Amino acid sequence: MAGPLDGVKIIELGQMIAVPGATYILATQGAEIIKVENTTGGDDLRMYGSRKNSMSGWFANANAGKRSIGIDLMSEEGKQVLWRLLKRSDIFIQGFRPGAVDRLGFSYAEVHSHLPELIYVSSSGFGSSGPYSERPVYDPVIQALSGWAGAQTTNEGPTLIRGMVADKVAALTTAQAITAALFRRNTTNEGQHVEISMFEANIAFNWPDVMMHETLLDSDALHLPNLLGSYQLFATQDGWVSVTAGTDKQWDAVCVVLNRPDLAGDARFSTASNRSKNFTDWYEAFAQMVLAYTSEEVLKRCLEADVPAVPVLDPSEVSDDSHVIAREAVMEVTHPIIGKMRVPRQGASFSSEIEVEPSPAPAYAEHTDQILSEAGFGSEEISGLRNSNTVV
Repeated sequence: MAGPLDGVKIIELGQMIAVPGATYILATQGAEIIKVENTTGGDDLRMYGSRKNSMSGWFANANAGKRSIGIDLMSEEGKQVLWRLLKRSDIFIQGFRPGAVDRLGFSYAEVHSHLPELIYVSSSGFGSSGPYSERPVYDPVIQALSGWAGAQTTNEGPTLIRGMVADKVAALTTAQAITAALFRRNTTNEGQHVEISMFEANIAFNWPDVMMHETLLDSDALHLPNLLGSYQLFATQDGWVSVTAGTDKQWDAVCVVLNRPDLAGDARFSTASNRSKNFTDWYEAFAQMVLAYTSEEVLKRCLEADVPAVPVLDPSEVSDDSHVIAREAVMEVTHPIIGKMRVPRQGASFSSEIEVEPSPAPAYAEHTDQILSEAGFGSEEISGLRNSNTVV
């Protein structure tokens, strides 16, 4: 079905989430993605976590809407196959350490000299220069360096977010940068090199709030405790809730509906600035108010007073939330390999486009013959490539 990126053709050389996650977003908006995998089993993500029939849920989620081909890029024949695919494409994205693809003969300079209209995207952990550029990278490494872990510090020390947040931030940054490069090409007819550093993408993502104290440098700047310190969950008599009193009016309302009007008049908590200065005392008072009630009572009273309040859901409970069901934010589909699975509806919708329904994530090298045929390879050529193990 058509989408805003209908007709855009992308060649992906990437594993895990940072690159595949970016192209998945573009696939949900109509782009055609050819996933080039190695000839020794393909993307490692296929086997991570919950899986069935040699496909993991992670892989299925990050690679829907794509077709897969296996190519031996160490061989000259394999390199020629990739060149023929690139000639039919708008974007080439690769997610290897700096220099790796260059050594294969596919540096930006080389590709641009042959295909000047092609947009070339390099995604790596630390970028192409600097003392960390050649280091191996995983999500926790970037979380530790970019401020994520430090911002989650508890009494036990800094902690990691239990999700591939650094990879996904890089994926979002990459997807947006690709659409910007496509927009620019529409006016110049020229491709360009787009470089994504996971490290820098996450620093930029964190800067407005996590790095609040690192922004104002003058000596007379007033530095107050970071608002993120108020990001706390509250225990009730039978569970946990999230209640946010972000304004003075909301704080006063919480105090009234939870029968502690005296706290609204407490000078330590009377204004947002005072609450920030006295955060520890404020949190303890807030927590004790909430603990006097059940979750249902807290939510009912706070929502009637127009104060944001929700239950804390376990991942297994999210799909059953009434709003999720009403919005059809999560759907159940049947995948030909792994059977029934849940998939999310994308956060962005387009009023002038037909909603794209991405094809199921591909089996390893599922579309090799189809892709080669579309690129102009004859049946005898394809048989020869298979016989020489150039493709699988």
